[in-house]
Amino acid sequence: MSHRNRCKARIVPQQNKKICGIICFCQLVVVLSCVSLIYLTVVIYIPSYRAFHSGFELKPVMCQTINTSMINNCSWASCGEWCLTKASGFCPQIHATVRQNGTNVQFLNCTNFHKSSCPPVDGNAISKFNCNNGTECASLRGVFNCSLGHCRNMSEIYNCHYKADGFTLDSDKDNVKLNGFFECKGSRCTKIKKAFSCDRICPEKILSTSHNIFLNVDDSVYFADCQTAFAFNAARGNTEGYITNATQFWKARKNYLLMASCYSVEYNYTNHIINGTDCINGTIYSLDDVPKPSMTFKQYWNLTGKWREVVDPIDQKFLPMQSTLTIYNHSRLYINLEGCVNTLRGECMQFLHSHGRDGKNDTAQSKYPCFYNKNNNFMVIARYNLEKTRKELIIALSVPSVFFVVSFITLCIIMQSVRVDDDTRMRCKYCCTKDSDLTEMMVDNNKYEMSSPESDRPPKRFEKRYEENFKCH
Repeated sequence: MSHRNRCKARIVPQQNKKICGIICFCQLVVVLSCVSLIYLTVVIYIPSYRAFHSGFELKPVMCQTINTSMINNCSWASCGEWCLTKASGFCPQIHATVRQNGTNVQFLNCTNFHKSSCPPVDGNAISKFNCNNGTECASLRGVFNCSLGHCRNMSEIYNCHYKADGFTLDSDKDNVKLNGFFECKGSRCTKIKKAFSCDRICPEKILSTSHNIFLNVDDSVYFADCQTAFAFNAARGNTEGYITNATQFWKARKNYLLMASCYSVEYNYTNHIINGTDCINGTIYSLDDVPKPSMTFKQYWNLTGKWREVVDPIDQKFLPMQSTLTIYNHSRLYINLEGCVNTLRGECMQFLHSHGRDGKNDTAQSKYPCFYNKNNNFMVIARYNLEKTRKELIIALSVPSVFFVVSFITLCIIMQSVRVDDDTRMRCKYCCTKDSDLTEMMVDNNKYEMSSPESDRPPKRFEKRYEENFKCH
């Protein structure tokens, strides 16, 4: 019984591992290449086609956010985290104005250079109180924004102008009724019924004496005492400007100062030079209209519109007013043509923080380069690079296509060069060698018959096949 089990043939013979491995690997590569081509059609091929036929200008202009809203289940979003699904949940909608680029300027012989900043409000840093928790709100002071007994101290970051003319309650006993804005003194809180305004609290001040230029960049003001200013490009209304030689457009005058808004400002301490990019709204103020010896940011912001004259009143070539550069007053802002990204790295949240400031709460509006279509004001985009798109398209087309073609050709070659014999084993048609076939026959024979130790030839049942194999040589 044991001898019979030992000589019993296996139902499925062992296959050539090299041939099986190559076939399985090539099939896997073919399948993955097909899946990649289908996926890249949505992610790369279709967006690339749209980019090449979008009609957007290649040279960026400047955009400024005028409104940002967060809506659930919206029909469109400025940025979505996954392009294969419709935007839902996190749904920022940003609108912007579009204008031509301003002037790149250089102020010479600048001394007494300083910078003052009023950082944006950090809502997470505001003190919070839970008036539902015992006597936690027994010593409140200031203006509070409350919701069902949970209050935030607005007086820490705002200087509010209001009149508390509503009902008065005890924050310890009637804590559930704390809904809305209240002025609290100890545990007694009075409702503020009417709308009121608040100013940001900016600890730093702006020095106004011994300075004749003030350049505004986001929430910061750069100021110094300079002698002359030169421009390196000129504006041409709402059409594209042009490069010029260094042209002097301003010279210091006694009892007058210059104010402008720039995208960026750098100071060279060695040569006493201030370089400003994309500077606009160049206006001249009288020193008599400026508080001395310093002013708060609120006083600085209130100077808007009190200028005596503009820097270039005739042609508006240098430091032009924003109204003369405006292309579109209202357009949707998208992060790119698709309005979405596929990195899943929180890019949309970063995009909202950098492009979503719309000037609320006295914060600076976001300004950034963008791309527009001359014939359509519906949308502008923040990212548009045809050269990068072309490279990505070439890589996305070539890599999976090459893998697919090579693997497919390899499978076709294997199909023509591999045979399956009567014993269901795969063998190479063109690998006819005496030793290999003889060895295979000896192995097959040992599975079925007990050969004699003195035998130098294969069993009789394989003699004919043995002779045929030698004819190959």
